[in-house]
This record gives sequence, C-alpha cells and structure tokens, in this order.
Amino acid sequence: MAQTTEDKNMKTLKLTPIEAKEDGTNNYSEFRQKSMLELDAHSYYEHCDGPKYNPPRIPTLIPTRQETGVDPTGNLVTITIRGNEDVVAAAEQAAEGWSKVDKRVLAIIVRAVPSEKLYVVRDCVTAHEAWIALKNEYEPSNALTAVTIKQQIIGNVCRPGDDPVAWLDLMIQLYAKLRDADQNIMPDSEFASHLVTLMTEDSDWKYCRNELLTKLRNHAARNMPLSSKQVIE
Repeated sequence: MAQTTEDKNMKTLKLTPIEAKEDGTNNYSEFRQKSMLELDAHSYYEHCDGPKYNPPRIPTLIPTRQETGVDPTGNLVTITIRGNEDVVAAAEQAAEGWSKVDKRVLAIIVRAVPSEKLYVVRDCVTAHEAWIALKNEYEPSNALTAVTIKQQIIGNVCRPGDDPVAWLDLMIQLYAKLRDADQNIMPDSEFASHLVTLMTEDSDWKYCRNELLTKLRNHAARNMPLSSKQVIE
C-alpha cells in the first residue's frame, strides 16, 4: 500500500527533543519555538493551540420520521419530517479525518518527550492536551530559572582587576542559559547594553568602554539598538 503524505510526515517529522541539563535548566523554550515552526509548516500546529484545536462538533442526530394524521378534509395522510442524517454523517466524516491527523500530531509530540517525563503526557488523548501538559510542566520552573539567571547577568559587574575576557565568556554563557530558559525575558539589545555598562573601568579598557558607551547612545538615539554581536566584536 502506498504511503500517504501524512504517513510520510509522521515518520520524517521529528521535533527538537526536550532535554534536562545538569544545572537544572532545560531546553523547553527551544523545543516550543522550533516545534511551533515545524508543526505549522505541515499545518499541524492548529491541533496544538489556537482556535482550531478542538475536534469538529457532531450535532445530535435527529432521525427522519413519518407522522400520520388527518388533514382538514378528514383524509388520513402521512408526512415525512426530514432529519439531519446527512449533516451528522458529514460531521462524523470530518471528525474522523481530524482525529486521524490529531493522533499523528500527538505521536510526534510524545516522541520529543524524555522517557522520564512520559507520565506528563500519558493520559493525553489529543495533541492540544499534550501541548498544554508540557507547557504546564516546564514553563513555571523555566520562568523561575530565567529570573535567577537574569539577575546574575545584571549583577555581574566586571570590577577593576577582574579578567575582562573571562568575565565576557561568563556573560555569554549566562545569556545562552537564559535564552534556553526563556527566549523573551531579555532581548539581545538589552544584553548588549549590560555588556557595555557592566564592563570594567580599568584604565586599559577605558577607551574601549567609552567608545562603546558612545556607540550605545548613538544607536539608541537612532532607534537602532546595538546588538551583543556588535559589542563583542
């Protein structure tokens, strides 16, 4: 039997696996962002979230029936009252197709869940339920982690006598962890600003720092925020 496009998608579409790291963080934010794009590219994301994730509604069946009575002339007549069998049949067919796709999407999502976390999605019967279950499992802890890391970045001043290169490496590592926990809590332009304002005031680096501060102000005045790449380079 020839494979359908849906069957091929089911086998080839693999989402970024959710992974826990040794420091207690995880890559759920990365999983979520990439999965949204991957699933949407195959028209699957609507099964996870949004206004279309619910299955088609099947109306209550009203059977066609016949009623017998007497007309105004006294004659016995039988009339047929049409039911909604056709509407119900069409809705059931649509629901069957929706359910088949939804099961595929659910399986694709579950494949990305680590074995020790399968209990989170064990009782989910739709892709939307699994999507929300993972969100509820990972987002609260990630939010707390992100706030903690953000505070570490903001408080990590490169003081006179510190090694600026080692300080910069640490800042880059912290920001990478922050992005893993929450990609939106600190935009790159804000991180760039922290790199400049928290930079050492040692005389050897004074010219570099002052030049970057000037560049930071000029970019802000033109509403073109400085990027961290521009600062690091």
